[in-house]
Amino acid sequence: MTVNSEKSEAVPNSKGLCPLCERTVFSKCGEINVWHWAHLKDESCDSWYEPETEWHKNWKLAFGKENCEIVISKDGIRHIADIVTENKVVIELQNSPIQKHIISRRENFYGERMLWVINGIKFKENFRNSSFLHGKYLVNGHYYHDPHGIIEIECETAHSKNDVFFSWDWPRKSWSDVQRNVFIDFGEESLFWVKYGMGTKTGIGQQISKENFMKKYGGNLAILNTRINKSNI
Repeated sequence: MTVNSEKSEAVPNSKGLCPLCERTVFSKCGEINVWHWAHLKDESCDSWYEPETEWHKNWKLAFGKENCEIVISKDGIRHIADIVTENKVVIELQNSPIQKHIISRRENFYGERMLWVINGIKFKENFRNSSFLHGKYLVNGHYYHDPHGIIEIECETAHSKNDVFFSWDWPRKSWSDVQRNVFIDFGEESLFWVKYGMGTKTGIGQQISKENFMKKYGGNLAILNTRINKSNI
């Protein structure tokens, strides 16, 4: 939100302008919820809005306020992207469960230069990953067979030596048709990049260090770590 034509975080007893609808918003700065801006009726003008958490705030600040909450217009429709990097990559932050059709709409709207970062803290205990072991794994409808310690994939998808197998109890099935890259943030030093099987019980992915992720997309790891260490995500 903007205050005196500059982007600003919510502080007590403040007013600002919504960049999407250009109406007045008011700061809400209590002792329980994250400080945030709200419209007069506490409703967002963007149908894709979800209440901002400390986790959202941490990630946005790591990319700088000039790259956050950017209004994107397409075919007469406007939405606020969470982050737009210097290289024009849209990073959408998702904390809560989301419906399948909303995932599809957001991906179609923002296009191919978009990726997801998901807060995985709530399902961390149900998500396990490990290096491939001898045996056969069914991943996303395809068998991955490893009779001699070397993975042989019975489909056209390439396999990297850095890939790991994951299993997910009670997966969030709405993500099963996702088309963009998904990175899960479990609050650790690395993000988990889900390459195949997002939203299903088994799949393949890679550990991607947050340092490398930030270098690639222009974020500040020091700010992200500092903020996270001071919050409860």
